[in-house]
Amino acid sequence: MSAARPSRLKASWRAAIAMAAASAVIGVGAWSAVGKPSESDRRLDPVAERIVHGRETLVFKNLEQLVGSTPYIVKATVTDIQPGRSTGSEEDGGVEQARDVTLSIETSLKKSVLPSKIVVEEWGWDSEGAGYQVENVAWSEVGDHGYYFLTRSAGVADRYRLINTQGRALKKADGFLQLSADPESDLAADLASMDSLDLEMRIRYLLQPENSDQLQRVPELPAAPSASQESPAPEDGIEEPYPDDSVDDGSEPSPSASATSG
Repeated sequence: MSAARPSRLKASWRAAIAMAAASAVIGVGAWSAVGKPSESDRRLDPVAERIVHGRETLVFKNLEQLVGSTPYIVKATVTDIQPGRSTGSEEDGGVEQARDVTLSIETSLKKSVLPSKIVVEEWGWDSEGAGYQVENVAWSEVGDHGYYFLTRSAGVADRYRLINTQGRALKKADGFLQLSADPESDLAADLASMDSLDLEMRIRYLLQPENSDQLQRVPELPAAPSASQESPAPEDGIEEPYPDDSVDDGSEPSPSASATSG
């Protein structure tokens, strides 16, 4: 493998739209087609090659907001991962393909009427089969165990997704948390002192009927992209690393409509 790593790619507004099914990112209504995964022989990257960004329609500053705004909260383990559905069209910015992550539920902390196993969609692959992760949500691996803050995926009845990119807290070997939230975010600061036991106890406490007044529901931001979001991200001259375990074969991802270089 080459020692050089390509710089992290920034998403155009079209890629931000494409992230809507992974988290509450602007452009939720922009998916124009839903279908089965592609039957072509295109190669799907085994790991994420790059990170894409989008402006989210939900942002939480503390656990009270996250718990109050999330329909389903489960403690679960990842037991299987498979290529999922393809969605979008070339005319609307490109076809994206999900990863189907099967969760075996240990405990339903909120909305207990759930099957013992559910499928959570995460993203994903672009039309060229190049893998990407959304914001700080690293690709799931079989054996991951932790807390998932979920809502239903749009356009498909039997799939779920994270409530936003802050909606996952994995339990590490030492008992502390690996958050999908931006490490610099207010939510990450709010949870910084908690281990997995602290988090679960706090969630249970907040969901007690007598403590419901402490929960906060965050409204979604408008979904229409602004003029600045419709423009390609400006070049900032900063080269940023790929996610850990990225493909590093000295090649650049194939250009596609879902991402543009920074």
